[in-house]
Amino acid sequence: MIWIVLIAIASCVIFIVYQSYPRTIDVTLTGVRYQLGAKGAKVEEEPATVVIKGKLHAKLKGQRTFRGEVTIVGEQIPVPADQRQVEIRFAEEGWGAIAYPYFIYDERGAVSGSNIYNSHLLFANKDFSQVSLLLAEQVPESKDGLSAHTLWDAEHGWVLSAPAATREEGLAISNVLMREYLKTYGELE
Repeated sequence: MIWIVLIAIASCVIFIVYQSYPRTIDVTLTGVRYQLGAKGAKVEEEPATVVIKGKLHAKLKGQRTFRGEVTIVGEQIPVPADQRQVEIRFAEEGWGAIAYPYFIYDERGAVSGSNIYNSHLLFANKDFSQVSLLLAEQVPESKDGLSAHTLWDAEHGWVLSAPAATREEGLAISNVLMREYLKTYGELE
């Protein structure tokens, strides 16, 4: 009887350690970048590659946090290359915001300011072998005094899905990865 209790305790400890141990993510996925909506169906999709390298931390209740780099090949972002590490906390609906906090240095090397570049929303399956990114459009500071910000909408927004070769494959991946998030909007088209 005592052996059964010891085996049960050992099994629980092993499960907890296994579940909470960070997993290495190192993927390069080729997919497509496409626009949503009726207008997007007429626009040809573009090939796109996303590189994701880092560690995925999971808690027992299922909360996921990714620490590392997410790079869309060919995308230019205003963040210094040495400050592109991100921490992405995934919400219950499966999305995580990619935001880059970074420092601005003066000519002497002293910190003269800081900024946060809000990039895209990331959806990924458990092992990051399938991803969809809602590609936020950068809106510059307006003459009305509105500060620079990012914008995305479900009717006309751009999405990067991988691995996928066509817009239809990309939409299928996105609709699976984003099913909880899309309860508000309905399936992507």
